[in-house]
Amino acid sequence: MNKNWLFAVALLSLLLGGSLIAQNRPTPNRIGYVDAEKVVQAHKDFKKVQDIRNQAERELKPIRDQLQPLEAKLRAGNATAKEQQDYRVLAQSLQEAGKKWTDRTNAALKPITEEIDQVIARVAQQQGFAMVFDKKVAATSGLVVYAADELEITDAVIKALPK
Repeated sequence: MNKNWLFAVALLSLLLGGSLIAQNRPTPNRIGYVDAEKVVQAHKDFKKVQDIRNQAERELKPIRDQLQPLEAKLRAGNATAKEQQDYRVLAQSLQEAGKKWTDRTNAALKPITEEIDQVIARVAQQQGFAMVFDKKVAATSGLVVYAADELEITDAVIKALPK
């Protein structure tokens, strides 16, 4: 019983002491937003992502071009059994190739977005923001219907990116 009482007192003092310390620090209360797509495109390594996307388009376009007439025949209901089979094979090839290129693009984007997240956090803290939304996500979701221009930190984040 004595150990439990001592533990309870220690825990209570930690909780109260921590809350007193937290009250002494100013709490950011501003909410900002950033155009994440613009920041990603401004990153020094974004060209690698563009190159991957261009390679993907060069590989996927011929498959799409072959699929279009077959799909039209299927919709019209006058595709032969061979054309139906060709369509299935090409559609599967397109899906697999698309997944491969999506994975490559995501792998190239991951270190960029991780670095950008750190820069956004640093800029937000420096400017006293408690929270930062992605401009497009907030607008399209209906989460935010109005935001003052001075709450946008996109340019500050771009300036803070490593060169």
